Amino acid sequence: MYGAPIWRCATETQAYICQAEAVLRQACLRMISGRPHVSYDATYLIAGVPLLALLVDERARIFQRRPEDVKEEERRETLRRWQDRWDRAPKGRWTHWLIPNIEEWVERGHEEVDYYLTQLLSEHGFFKSHNQRYDNTLSALCPACPNTIEDAEHVFFRCPRFQEEMERLQQVLQEEIEPDNIVRLILETAGNWLEVASFAQSVVSRLRQEAQEI
Repeated sequence: MYGAPIWRCATETQAYICQAEAVLRQACLRMISGRPHVSYDATYLIAGVPLLALLVDERARIFQRRPEDVKEEERRETLRRWQDRWDRAPKGRWTHWLIPNIEEWVERGHEEVDYYLTQLLSEHGFFKSHNQRYDNTLSALCPACPNTIEDAEHVFFRCPRFQEEMERLQQVLQEEIEPDNIVRLILETAGNWLEVASFAQSVVSRLRQEAQEI
């Protein structure tokens, strides 16, 4: 990040940092094929990109210290600060439930998030509860489960409409999937990641088809 030690002070001015972060957020949304209403914190987290202010501060600290072995140390400090902010962020709590540990997520070393997996991780997608936020004339209820809100948890982990897909995935993973363990499972191997991504694609594709038929 060129010139970070010089313009680090600019990140302390809210107007400057908001403008710069808006640009970075758009880039992150493109990376993950995310919807525009995904929160800032969840967008950065899913993309695996630290917040701009944290990145600038990290580069400035490295510049001031100079030793060759300082980069790893300062990256750990950035991750610590990012984790602290992530734990306190009021939005993106579904994503936090799935991905509580930033370091494990950003240093996974395999595969990238796609359009379908982002809907699982962000809770923004073809879910009736999500669509109702922007059109209160729509129902948020699952068409197959009376009196049950159709959100990401219900669709990916509970709904009998996708029971066959869930059972197939659980057979491959050899473990029952839950919000508490789904990210741990996909981080274990590249194969697990691809299986969950395929599951997400199957579910989201069907949701999209159902939405188009209404």
